[in-house]
Amino acid sequence: MTLLIIGFDGATFDLIKPWARDGYLPNLAGLMRDGVIADLASTLPPVTSPAWPTFMTGVNPGKHGVFDFIQPHGDNFTLVNSTQIRQPTLWKRLSELGYRVGVLNVPVTYPPQPVNGFMVTDILSPRNATISYPADLIARYESEMGPYRVAPDVQYKPGNEREFIADIYDLIDHHGRWAFKLMEAEPVDVLMVHFIAMDIAKHALWRFMDHTHERYEDSPYEHAIRDGYARVDAWIGRLMDKLPANSTTIVMSDHGFGPLKNMVNLNVFFIQRGLMKLKPDAVTQFKAWAFRHGLTPASAYQWLSRLGLQNTIARVSKKARNDIVGKFLSFDSVDWSRTIAYSMGHVGQVYLNRAGREPHGIVTDVEYEERLAEVSAALAELRDDNGQPILTKLTRRRDAYHGPYAALGPDLHLELDHYAMIACPLFATEGRVMTSQIRGDSGCHRREGIFIAAGAGIRSGVALPEASILDLAPTILHLLGEPVPRVMDGRVVAEALVDPVPVQFTENENVDTYVEQSFDEAEAQQIEERLKGLGYL
Repeated sequence: MTLLIIGFDGATFDLIKPWARDGYLPNLAGLMRDGVIADLASTLPPVTSPAWPTFMTGVNPGKHGVFDFIQPHGDNFTLVNSTQIRQPTLWKRLSELGYRVGVLNVPVTYPPQPVNGFMVTDILSPRNATISYPADLIARYESEMGPYRVAPDVQYKPGNEREFIADIYDLIDHHGRWAFKLMEAEPVDVLMVHFIAMDIAKHALWRFMDHTHERYEDSPYEHAIRDGYARVDAWIGRLMDKLPANSTTIVMSDHGFGPLKNMVNLNVFFIQRGLMKLKPDAVTQFKAWAFRHGLTPASAYQWLSRLGLQNTIARVSKKARNDIVGKFLSFDSVDWSRTIAYSMGHVGQVYLNRAGREPHGIVTDVEYEERLAEVSAALAELRDDNGQPILTKLTRRRDAYHGPYAALGPDLHLELDHYAMIACPLFATEGRVMTSQIRGDSGCHRREGIFIAAGAGIRSGVALPEASILDLAPTILHLLGEPVPRVMDGRVVAEALVDPVPVQFTENENVDTYVEQSFDEAEAQQIEERLKGLGYL
């Protein structure tokens, strides 16, 4: 059996089903007709960076150790990469079982890991770095295919839609062409191809498509998202046409998508509620006054955008950027000796300032539950500008994660207005609790992704109950006739399979000695700027 796995980042049935019905997505329509479909529950938070390692390992973030694009450390953070994934990936397990595997563009695969086959890494790859295994893979085909791109070249801003969309479409075609070429030149048993571009496009362009959006605008780009989906659909068809007989295709996403209303500056809220304290010195107090009166990163970005200079910061040294940030109120202004809670992460992740975890933590294990209840009670009082509550759901860490790394995760997860609101990823964009997203984004993530499977071993024309992204790794192993490691938290989706046989398990957890590899300063600056350009920092 040959297995093709399409990772369609951010894909949602809310868009796929009507567009497939209307004829825009013939290949996805055929897969849904001939196979099985199910909503696919994402991770907490429903974000690219923890979701793909969860898919690749079949374990929750408390076992694999990746909770976001960043790992907070109080007033600072480090960027994650593939060496922070503390469980063997599906690619490693399959390689050790003798399968040839190919992995293209899947997030959190940089730096590339050895596999029995090939790997090309992801959007977290620095420029001019080795992004493939074997290291010469790209060079073998570059003269024919051109230089490999992992990320967009154009950052969205209102007014550059034509250039932005052209670049997004080119990125889809670029990844499709490379996948098609490698499918021919480097045949494998299991091929995973990931398309990131439409996730990025939906963040920026949702309001042009959605007539119910409060910022809807009549635009010639109304169908840009639909046409991008059609482009991905066409590549799915081309790749499927290359499959031999007795093959299976899986199309899945890491999370869904929907409209974005507002951004919430949770750290401003914590300051207002006395849960975060600022340093008492005159300079900090003046910064706080200026922040409340408009001297903020948001206002600075707006001025840079008006001058067309919003991208120039990427060419400024990290020291210079830190000096500029230091002019504003920031995490450097926080008195950590008196601070109970802080937020870091764009969906609504809240951390207590814990002794032994944060560098200047003060919340002890003895008082943890009391402080958690205090912060939770305050968050329940979050209101929008009309006085309406915006906290849909609050999840404690113990209910989201389990495993040896669970304590590294957020202590609280906030679902704000059914994910129609997100949090400022870092300190705050301005002095108000409720604000707009700094780049003007109008779309954001939802919990429900997609699962579609068709072909050898898969039932036909069946809609299944909701599955979890945790379930895919064990299901893939079982589909290939292999035992499932007991360390995996997911289950085999047996109801998707024709004549399912009993699941076999293995105790072998493939425990390795993991060696973390950090980005150097120049690489970290590149990745930080890319994540900021995409709205994740």
